[in-house]
Formats: sequence, C-alpha cells, structure tokens
Amino acid sequence: MEIRSDDGARVRIRPVGYQPGVEPPDDPATVADWHDWLLVEVDARTADGQSWSHCAPCLTVTEAVELADWLRQRVEAALDPSAPPALVRFIEPNLALRTRVIRRRRMELTVEFSHESLPPWMRRQPLSAVYPLALTVSADALAVAVEQWARDCAAYPRRATC
Repeated sequence: MEIRSDDGARVRIRPVGYQPGVEPPDDPATVADWHDWLLVEVDARTADGQSWSHCAPCLTVTEAVELADWLRQRVEAALDPSAPPALVRFIEPNLALRTRVIRRRRMELTVEFSHESLPPWMRRQPLSAVYPLALTVSADALAVAVEQWARDCAAYPRRATC
C-alpha cells in the first residue's frame, strides 16, 4: 500500500515473501505463527525529502490481516470527528501505527519506526528510539491503500504447520 500525505511525505509498505530459513522452535505447539513471518518492504519519505527503505520480517501473516482490519476500522471512524485516537502495535516493534481524526473524513496517520526500521540518520540508542512519520490523509485515500494492502497480503496465506 502507498499512503501519501498532503505535505509530500509518503510511505509504501508491502509484503514481499515469507521469512526464509526459519527454524522451528523446540516446541512449535507453544509458539503461534512461528513459521508465518512475512518479509515486509518499507519505503518512506519525509515532507522535506529525506527517504529510507528497509526490508525485514516484522509482521506475521495474522498481523498483516489484522492491520488491514484495523485500518478499515479507522477509515470508518473518520466519519466521526470526535472518534478517539487509536494505536496498533505488533510482536516485532519495528512498526506501529497511530491515527487521530482531524476533521470529518480527514485524519493524521502516524507510522512509527523503531529498531531496524529507523531511518539511517537516526541514532539507534536508546533501544526505545522511535521515528514518527506523520501523514495527513483523507479517509477515501486510506481506504484505497488498505484494499491494496489486503490484495498484497492475500498472496501470503497462513502456511500449514505440518
């Protein structure tokens, strides 16, 4: 999916495959989704033109589907200017997303990058370092991006555990 902000900032996020070479845990029955990590490619640009990209196994197949559902809910919430802000986080802390409604059908979507996903110009310490990329978008534009994300994710279903 690609999300473009009114100020020229943008982010592209797409799954590009399953994480290769994943060894099963000692007891696979106790670790959900251990074999379903997705490599996620992210390309981001700030409003002032600084850009970076990375590719890392930072979402499971289940989380990718949940992200689409969460974003759809946020599109619907944008109908109500008094909708509360929302946050979604994942097992791997590389990405998190926040939304807040600015006015009816307009929102600020903040993609928070951390750990391996930080821009190269940012220090990696402390481990809690986060780079927020704020995007001002319409609910309609976000709805289009979400459906692209869902189509991209459909190419990577949950794999059988056998």
